[in-house]
Amino acid sequence: MKGAEDRLEFPDGGGCVYPGRHQVADALLHRGGEAIPVVVKKIRVTWRQRLAGKTKGKRSYETALALLGKGIQTPEPLLFRDLGDESWFVARRVESSEQIRCWFLQRDDPANPAPGLPFSFEQVVAGLGSLARTLHDGGVFYRDFSDGNVLVSSGPGGPSLWLVDLDRARVSPRSVGWWRRLRDLSRPGLNRRGDRKSMLASYFAPRPVPWWAEGGVSFLRARVRAWNALKRALRPWRS
Repeated sequence: MKGAEDRLEFPDGGGCVYPGRHQVADALLHRGGEAIPVVVKKIRVTWRQRLAGKTKGKRSYETALALLGKGIQTPEPLLFRDLGDESWFVARRVESSEQIRCWFLQRDDPANPAPGLPFSFEQVVAGLGSLARTLHDGGVFYRDFSDGNVLVSSGPGGPSLWLVDLDRARVSPRSVGWWRRLRDLSRPGLNRRGDRKSMLASYFAPRPVPWWAEGGVSFLRARVRAWNALKRALRPWRS
């Protein structure tokens, strides 16, 4: 792993910076004569990470390997590197992909730009429900199953969904309990009751959606929205 960061070629500008959180940059990883398009996530190492004995870069790398081992799509993890006060995680870039929030934003306001991929909102929501069920049955509590952490690309016969930003996920040999399942399912930005029902229909298929699941997700979604509004008011520089 020594010197791996020297094989990364960054474009001018260095990527998108999220104040107080982390930096994400597109780059090329030179390996064996190949220039691999990658995404580099640089995360500050805090005292909590040092106390736990594992940085977020290392946790992201290990989680990505665990997800791939369960057949869950995430960009190929290529390396992690701890560099003093920063932890780097490098994964192969998913070309021609878009965040799932593009579909959700246009759903809430048709004046927003249309996604650049030829998939309907209904197709993407159905894929999201199926992905969530695979996660939870496989023992993965994602914890941040939000619009910016799911990518959509073209797959055989329809949309293909990928999970990114993995450092908060927790992987267990046992399936996820129902309270944690509902917490994950409340995170996507589906603010209409009918849209949440569509996601849950895919999640529980071929069985009907239990009455308590729809009520639980709606309650938790309202709590998420209230909490996000409060954070925006208290910390406008992170908006």
